[in-house]
Order: sequence, then C-alpha cells, then structure tokens
Amino acid sequence: MEKFNSNFPACTREGWTGNDQRFGPDHVQQNRMIRPRQEKKPGMGKGFWTGISASYTRFPGNKTVALGLVVSMFFSGCATIWNGKYQKVSVQGGQQEVLVNGKSVKPQQGAYLLERDRKPKQLTIKKEGYKEEHYTLMQYKRPPLYYLSWVPFIFTLGPLFDTGDKSYDYDKFLVTDQQPVRIPDRDAHTKNIQINNVAVNLNAEDVKYRYYQTYRNHKRRQDKKRTKTSDETEKIELTQTVFPDLLNEVLKENGYIDTSRRAIKNTYLNDLLVDASIQDYTLNHVANHYTVDHGGMVYVDLAVKWQALDYYKTPIYSQTTQTRSGQFAIQDYDHIDGVIHDAIKDALEFGLIELMNEDKMIALLNDREQNRLEEQFEELTLPKPTKFVSNLNDAVKSSMTIKHQNGHGSGFLISESGHIITNYHVISNQENIQAVFEDQSVHEVEVLRVSKVHDLALLQIKDCKGMLPFQISTEKDIRIAEEVYALGTPSAEDLSQTISRGIISGLRSLEGDAQLIQTDASINGGNSGGALVDKNGKVLGVVSAKLTGPGIEGVAFGIPSYEIFDRLKIQLQ
Repeated sequence: MEKFNSNFPACTREGWTGNDQRFGPDHVQQNRMIRPRQEKKPGMGKGFWTGISASYTRFPGNKTVALGLVVSMFFSGCATIWNGKYQKVSVQGGQQEVLVNGKSVKPQQGAYLLERDRKPKQLTIKKEGYKEEHYTLMQYKRPPLYYLSWVPFIFTLGPLFDTGDKSYDYDKFLVTDQQPVRIPDRDAHTKNIQINNVAVNLNAEDVKYRYYQTYRNHKRRQDKKRTKTSDETEKIELTQTVFPDLLNEVLKENGYIDTSRRAIKNTYLNDLLVDASIQDYTLNHVANHYTVDHGGMVYVDLAVKWQALDYYKTPIYSQTTQTRSGQFAIQDYDHIDGVIHDAIKDALEFGLIELMNEDKMIALLNDREQNRLEEQFEELTLPKPTKFVSNLNDAVKSSMTIKHQNGHGSGFLISESGHIITNYHVISNQENIQAVFEDQSVHEVEVLRVSKVHDLALLQIKDCKGMLPFQISTEKDIRIAEEVYALGTPSAEDLSQTISRGIISGLRSLEGDAQLIQTDASINGGNSGGALVDKNGKVLGVVSAKLTGPGIEGVAFGIPSYEIFDRLKIQLQ
C-alpha cells in the first residue's frame, strides 16, 4: 500500500517526478530562455526579437517595446502568465455559508474567488438544518491561454513547461454528487440520543484503498477504479475510539443531548444510546498532479453496524449503513493522519443521520409504550409477613448479593417466602441469577416483575420459606437530615453486607411524580438495589445511583420505599 510520506508517490521533495534530470527546474529555465541567434542586418534599425523565429519586426518608438512584450508573452510558451491570479467558481445552493480552507467567504456576483496557486482548496458548505458538506477543488484544466502557447511551437515542446501556478484552472462550477442531508428535527417528545461507543472490527480483507495519481484521473475514473488490499494489513480491533465524543458534539448541536446543568436528567423514557462498529473501510487518495508539493485529498467509504440500546444498554435495534465521506484536502502530507481522521468522522456522521432517519429508529425515539404497559400491571398479592427485621444486625442477615455472570448488585427480602427487591439495572438482560446471603448460602432466583421505567425488580428465591423480611415504609413524608444506613455489596463480592451511615440530604423530583432520596451515605458500584434503612432496620428507600466525577463526593440517590408497592403494583395481605 502506498505510504503517505515525502516519497509518495515516487517523487522527490522538490516535486519533480521520475529520475530523468531533463525535467528538473534548471532544464525548464534553459528551455524558456532559448531564442534564435540574432543577426544584425543593414537598415534594420531598432527591432525586437520575440523568440519565435529568426525573423524580426520593426516598430517605431515605445510602441515597439510595448507591443513586443505583449506578443512575446502570448507566443512564448508561457502565455498563461496572463491568466488571472483568482478564478470565479460558482457553488449551487440557496441560503448557505461557504468556507474556503476554514474561512467564511462572501460570493462576488454569485461566485467565489479561488486563488490559482496549485494548492487544493477545501470548501465547506453549511446550511441550517443540514449536515455540513465537504469538497476539495484542484486546478487541473488548461485555460484557453495555454493553447496560444502552442501556435509557434507546433513541432517543439516549449508549452509543456508552462507549469506555473496560473497554468491550470478549476472547474467553473462545483458540481455536487449528492443531495444535502437533512438532520431530523427533534421535538419535545423525542428521546435524547447519546453515542455510547464506536469500535473498529476490521479483518485484513476489509481494509482497502484506491489511489489516483492526479485529480484529472479521479474525475474520469472515480467509481471505476478497483480497490486494492495490502498484504501488510492485519486484523484491526479497537474497543474504544475518540469518535463517540466527536459524534456527541454533533448531536448536542442539534438538540439531541440534554445540555442543562441538572444532575439527574437521564431516564428510561427519555434516553436512547447508540453503539457503532466499523466493519469495512476503504481509503480513497487523490494526488494533485503527481507531486506531494501540490497536496491532494482523501475521502473514505465505511460500512458501519449501528445498534440502538435502551437506557440499560440492552440492544433493541440494529442497522448497517454504507456511507462515503466528503472530500478533505491534504495541504501537508505530514498531517495526513488528521485529514483521514476528519474523513472517517464525516462518514460516521452520514451513517448516524441515515440511522436516525430510519422508520424503526424514529419509532424508538418517540416510544412511550413501556410506561403504558407498566401502568396496566395487574395487582400482585404477597403474603403479609408476621415478623420483620428490627435492628441493623438482622438487616445484615436479610440482605444479599445479587450475582450473575457479568457482575453483581445488592438486594433485600420483603417476604417470608423469599421475595426480593433490587434495581432492574442489576438484573437487566441477565441469566442464571443467584442470591448470596451473609452465611454464604447461594440460592437460585427467578424474576417475577420488573419496572424499566422506575428501575425496580421483584425476584423470588425458589423453594424457600421462613425468612426474616424487612418492613417497608409507605410514608411519603420523608424527613430531611434523618439518619440512614445503606446496606449492600460495594465494589467486590467479598465486601458483601457492608453498612455505611449518612443522612437524607434532600428529596429530588424527576419527570412526572417520581422522586429520589438524596443521601451522603457511602455508596459504590455494587450497592445498587440494596436497602436504605433507619436505625431500626425499616426500609426508607432502594439505593439506585451515585454521582461521579472530579470533586464530587457524597452525592448518592435512592428510590423512595413507597414506590416499591406503587410501581410494581404489589399488595401485602
């Protein structure tokens, strides 16, 4: 595979291809200076040699010099010197902003002025409500003035060395090969979207490339040239990349990410996550007239598998997209990696927008069906306990670790028949769930009912009786600053039935009528689903979450205990 370095593609740093020294800059200069030998003839007077032939023309006075200069330039093998320094290029479209090499420019008489300097121009088109478009323009067409250079040199090669900055033109019109891509509008009922992860999973045969020696060659053979693979390429697997942050910035700009400073804002009904995996990658590299000095451009083709995940990261929909990025100019081959990076990001953006426009994805973004289903739960009657936990020592014995193959959480008993309460996210999409008590006894459990909306789950230990359950408070009058104790298995299983003390720091409102208890009791990963109790072991809440980040300490949350019965539709009789 061609390497992007100073020798690519097979040229010297000075920009002259091949090993034939006749095509070096000295030779060009010598050819431009070739002129016929002058012979002074009687009666000739003042004359001016055009450098075309041995003949001469006589003009009187200063007009001789002026006219001679003009004729000399037009018929000297470098007539394009008279080509303007700038060229007008028209860009189709209505209300839009055009950036050239990152700088916003204004049209002049409906066209944009591009400097003729043999360097690729990066054009970015911005339009409200649409994805940015990226194009690269290069000089590759000979202007009409060039052909005047051939008039006196039909049988010589003089005009071949007319290779100055102004010896080539751009296309007069930027012809786009695709319609502007509209970003779906978000309304008040549309869920937030966040990119959870972008991975790379490429076999050797999935990494391909195309190389075009010139921009002209690319214009002619863009979709005809076959791709190649490299024997040096190995399987590429990356589980994490920088692209989630970059794509989330795009979502944020279009209102799909909540940018408020609220601490508690993500919920099952309001949030959707997306994973992406790059499955196929083709790099298209276009050189600018053979030499690295004149830069080039790249664009990429990607096949990406997208997965929509619910709030608990359970896959609910998948789709594969095939997208092509915009064109990105290479000004300096030392920075080629950054240009390719931008092209990959652009292709991913196209794929994400295509995913968001899928009918199934639109339905998921507006789905509130789970809330309706949970409101229609039938009442579930459990036998009312005859005795309860009455102190913290008993509380430890009636708490357990909820264990499965992918991790663990916490839980607690609410009936003598082995009914357990935990968080839904502890057992979401899991199998072979077990309850491990303080005495290290292990019990198989089954899931009876879950509330995805309110993050609660009701489990039951199979074939188990005579257990000591917790008493569940149904009081909605929660007292701020009351002392509370959190029970659970923080961080690791060998820390099971840990107790930490704190107070109720506040009561926080969520969407609708839901609330969370805020506490400063020490909470860590694995505590989820554990009981939040008073000094007598009475359950006041279910530990559910904790704020993390630099400088954040002692901010954890629990679901009020009265919601256990309300949300899961449980009655004790």
